[in-house]
Amino acid sequence: MQQFVGISLKTRLYLLVLAAFIPVAVLIFYIAEEQKTMETQAILEKTMALARAAANEENQQLESTRTLLTAVADGFVAADGGPQRLSGMLARVLRQSKAYADFGIVNPLGRLLAGGDQSRTDMDYRDSTWLAACLQGKELAMGNYHGEHIRGEPVLYVAQPALDAEGRVTAVAFAALDLNEMNRSIFKWLTELPRGSRLTLLDETQGMLRYDVNAGHWSVPESFDPDLRRQIVRRQSGTLSSEDEDGALRIYAFAPLTSSFRNRRVSLVLEIPQVLALAASKRLFTRNVALLAASALIAVLSIWWAGDVFILRRVQAMVKASRELAGGALDARIGPMGVRDEISHLAGVFNEMADALQTRIEREEQVMASLEKSREQLRSLAAYQQEVREQERNRIAREIHDQFGQSLTILKMDLSWLKKQQADKNPKVEEKMAAMSQVIDTALKDLHAVTAELRPVILDDFGLAAAIEWQMEEFRDRSGIDCQMEKSGFEPDLPKDQATALFRIFQETLTNIMRHAQADQVQVRLQAGAGDLILEVRDNGRGISAAEIEDPKSYGLLGMRERLYPWNGNVTFQGRPGSGTCVTVKLPMPLKGDSQ
Repeated sequence: MQQFVGISLKTRLYLLVLAAFIPVAVLIFYIAEEQKTMETQAILEKTMALARAAANEENQQLESTRTLLTAVADGFVAADGGPQRLSGMLARVLRQSKAYADFGIVNPLGRLLAGGDQSRTDMDYRDSTWLAACLQGKELAMGNYHGEHIRGEPVLYVAQPALDAEGRVTAVAFAALDLNEMNRSIFKWLTELPRGSRLTLLDETQGMLRYDVNAGHWSVPESFDPDLRRQIVRRQSGTLSSEDEDGALRIYAFAPLTSSFRNRRVSLVLEIPQVLALAASKRLFTRNVALLAASALIAVLSIWWAGDVFILRRVQAMVKASRELAGGALDARIGPMGVRDEISHLAGVFNEMADALQTRIEREEQVMASLEKSREQLRSLAAYQQEVREQERNRIAREIHDQFGQSLTILKMDLSWLKKQQADKNPKVEEKMAAMSQVIDTALKDLHAVTAELRPVILDDFGLAAAIEWQMEEFRDRSGIDCQMEKSGFEPDLPKDQATALFRIFQETLTNIMRHAQADQVQVRLQAGAGDLILEVRDNGRGISAAEIEDPKSYGLLGMRERLYPWNGNVTFQGRPGSGTCVTVKLPMPLKGDSQ
């Protein structure tokens, strides 16, 4: 039986179960993406809140700084050129406020006139950008975030001009804001950020300030990706994902930092490592995937157990019974299936089919046995009829030869005696007697021919080979067809009944050639080979067709086969259109001593 090739039932069950988890897997991925979006949106909202808080804090701090510097500038004008008296006041204010790193008053040339930090009395501010901006605009001005440090800490300078009665700038009061103390109110927001996060103030040209959560203080960034800065400047707010200077992926959330004291656009950028920013969504995704994998594993194991117990074992039992039944074991049946379901119903149907098949085959075997018995009886009857026919032919031939032949011979002798006893020679009587003698001779000749047809004496006296040669001569004289036999000198020693059967088959073959073959040559060969006696008759006629060989009405061919059946002989017919027919008879040679 051909083995099963393809995807097994168990594998298809596994695939079906796993396919049921596909929507769940898609949902998990969807939820993970939604969680990422929500976390990114939360970062953006936190950034916007930080920007608003930082702007409010900065506006308040710069407003208070302007008020303080306005008072200092007014005090300088009121001191009328004696700013040294203001140094003590500035020193007290500097000690009381952590938000400032220094206070001072400089003249328009940048020379320090009074200062709160006595260690910086020799400072020269003539090249400061905030001084130039204040002298030019005659209003509050701020310096750059880059390059301004006091005792190594970054500071931001704010300057307020002191104007005389004519509106001329007589001096400039300044305050150095400590950037690490600036925006203290938003530090509680920054402490909530994961390690590795950074907060950057960014304008259109460069990074202004950066707060590093790991370091815990503000600094001036050394560089900022130009492409990333352009994308941030081009948009009001949003989020981006990009690599930092170390090649690590970060999420950049940015929002505008609105300040009433700045005349340029500044963005507040919150940088969080992507692996930390999306840690919650990753944990959720990992947990869901683990649950999905565990559920799928449990489902597969359940299907493996349930499929093996409730399906595969029962199917295997059915397959085993089917193969046993196909192999001939008609009593093969499927045992109890346990659970009453479709498979048990199918097993019951199989058993019913096997019962019906066994009953039918047993009946067919009985019929076949009866038919074979009848066939053997018919063959025995046919063989017996052949034997009776040959015996009857022998008897008739012997009686004709013995009675009619002797009578005709005696009649011819009597006629000869009468011819000699006639005294006067009467021509008419002599003519009549001669005619009568001729009739007797013809009758004797016909008598010999009939007795030879009934039973050729030559077959009994000289054997099969001689009988075949005699029959060939008779066939040649009667039909005019050239008939030749290969001379091998072989003379088989056969029992009388076998020799008679072969001779009758040869006679039937010659009769068929004369009636149907349309041949003008016949070749005959009688020989022994491989323990068989072989008689081969070949003609050059039209060639017998397969349909004629298999035709159930070809009684002559059927008779040839039946004549050889008692001795396990066989006859084959081979024909090709236009190339003649070859009839080959094979008969097992009898052992010595078996011929009768």
